[in-house]
Amino acid sequence: MNRWFFILVVTLILPAASARAETKVGFRQLGSTSPIVVARGKQSTINIRSNYTLDGAYSVLFDRPGITAKFLETRPIAAPRSGRGRPGTPFRFEVDVPTDQPTGVYELRVATPTAVSSVAHLLVTDLPVIEEDAKKENGQPADAQHVDVPVAIAGVCEKTEDVDCYVVTAGAGQSLTFEIFAQRVTGAVHSMQSGGGTYLMDPILTLSTVSGQVLMQNDNHVGGDAFITYTFAADGDYVISVRDARYIGNTKYVYCLKISDRPHAHAVFPMAVQRGQSQPVKIVGHQLGANDAATVSADESATIGWDSHIVTADGGPTNPVPILVTDTPQVIAEDGNHAADAATPLTLPVGVSGRFTENDQSHRFTFEAQKDHFFRFDIHAHRLGLALDATVEIQDAAGKKLMDGDDGLQTKDPTLYFKAPADGTYTLLVRDLHDRGGDRFQYHLSAKTSGPDFEVHGEYYYAQIAPGTRMAWFVKLKRFNGFTGPVEITVNDLPDGVSFEPITIPSGMNHCMVNLVADTNAPVSASLVTVSGQAAIANPNGEQQIVTRIGRVTCELQSQGGGQARWPVKTSIVGVTNPLDLLSVTADPKEITLPKGGQAEFTVKIKRNAEFKEPVTVAMSFMYFTNSFGDQLPPGVTLAKASTGRLAGETLEGKIILEATDKALTVNRLPIAALARVPITFSITTNYASNPVYLTIPDTEAVSGD
Repeated sequence: MNRWFFILVVTLILPAASARAETKVGFRQLGSTSPIVVARGKQSTINIRSNYTLDGAYSVLFDRPGITAKFLETRPIAAPRSGRGRPGTPFRFEVDVPTDQPTGVYELRVATPTAVSSVAHLLVTDLPVIEEDAKKENGQPADAQHVDVPVAIAGVCEKTEDVDCYVVTAGAGQSLTFEIFAQRVTGAVHSMQSGGGTYLMDPILTLSTVSGQVLMQNDNHVGGDAFITYTFAADGDYVISVRDARYIGNTKYVYCLKISDRPHAHAVFPMAVQRGQSQPVKIVGHQLGANDAATVSADESATIGWDSHIVTADGGPTNPVPILVTDTPQVIAEDGNHAADAATPLTLPVGVSGRFTENDQSHRFTFEAQKDHFFRFDIHAHRLGLALDATVEIQDAAGKKLMDGDDGLQTKDPTLYFKAPADGTYTLLVRDLHDRGGDRFQYHLSAKTSGPDFEVHGEYYYAQIAPGTRMAWFVKLKRFNGFTGPVEITVNDLPDGVSFEPITIPSGMNHCMVNLVADTNAPVSASLVTVSGQAAIANPNGEQQIVTRIGRVTCELQSQGGGQARWPVKTSIVGVTNPLDLLSVTADPKEITLPKGGQAEFTVKIKRNAEFKEPVTVAMSFMYFTNSFGDQLPPGVTLAKASTGRLAGETLEGKIILEATDKALTVNRLPIAALARVPITFSITTNYASNPVYLTIPDTEAVSGD
């Protein structure tokens, strides 16, 4: 789901950073935050763990505005990388949350004069916050820590077979909700490995009497996070226990357990409201009071897209729930099973809110299509924390399946592009993959005409650039519906003194390198940025329009065995730093012509920081063993084996030799650059870039000599 995210830069007062350059600098690999939850309207002290020091931290950047933070450490703290799976060294920050701050999970980044950080998380709540009492054992019901309701408990399952027990007092007929945030507040942490190669905590909640009689248990409600709602039959004390489902423990396994008697909403139905209108909705949730009805409104200035909104039940305001604000007409799918001869006709574009209240239900919709016209069908359910694992299927008028769709990219929600093979009426079938139903088995379907289109993906999670140097990011295009046109790549909201080499991905190519450069006088600073692509695409009427697609951001995770994995996040960060390992990377000449079937070369020179002695890899692509995470060369062009692959010792100069097949893509002054890759860990490298080299591949082949 593409979205704009607001950016907050918080300037902190800090001791002066050391003038000595820190060599072998990797980005700050943040670990878990503790306590992981803070109350809005209050100041709180939190610890952010990091492999590599956060000394001199001057900015904390959140994915939404409002929260401010201050670095509290006044003395340097060594934080050497302590090995795979270690929790990292804690650094104290004071966090100030406004009283009107929206609740929910926030991404944060930290910037220091020598590096920028990976993602950490912080949960903001409107419940009173307490911490697990670390001085007392609470592993048995008899030793449970007593808490008052409502409450948000910040805890840690820090050791193998750790169980944390909390006791609450409830009255007969009283309903409480118990919700844990564990995977949702650590899912994008760079390294969450634990013993045996396991990764995230898999929390399970168990509600019992003080004598140990189990009343209810839950696992995997929203992702891997558990949820329980329970109405008590008798006055008394009751125990809620938290553990990992595999009895694994780790100091990185932080969690927040929210216990509340307030209204709790999972969703509303229908799930969308048109801008400038009001929509009656049913609140799907618990402890709502006598009436689960509410009204959702969006004024004319409301922002289009999915966002979290508070709705008001009889019992008071709920937690925020996802609601779509749209200009597209909306309809409600009739509850129940839609027989083949009772499909709901749709006039596109349209949004549909549907739900399966019982098992073995499916919904059918018909739409009219003309031959060779394109359509897009997009389901939102899993991405919103709902239980539905949707599948979609297109059938012709005779009921023959033409195509289907299941999981999307790192989501169980399908997106289906369809090209009509002939004029006629087609049926769209929506169902749960396992034919399940219930209160949380609902969805929103977006159905619209489509056409040539594209998505922007790639490697632009972080960059740290010393003044006068360059860093490499990589963009990949995913083209749809026959789109072959050029796409201009843009980076917005860069720090002062930072720019990028203009780059347009030409027709016939689906990737490029984004060459970021810091001026020689660029001040130390950092900002969250967005990568986007723009292209001129004809609309259904044949008129050219400029289409902008915001880049999908993924974080870099350290997976089992030290490998690399990717997971979607909200933020990209660029920071200007003190001098790093390499002071410059230069390429000459700056213009090369590569004939089809021939070769061309240029020289690469590096200038080292005096303290940096280790080998540097010279490359043209971002490789991890045999996996390519970023490419820049046109199709048909490769790096020749005779190229310099490594600069070690006193060797500071090498050669890049490019060779082209006779079918290589024709390009005119395409900016490319040499990479000088500095290994930081087994799986992490810093990709320094040279100045641009403008590559031209003429339309004619090389002519062989006599």
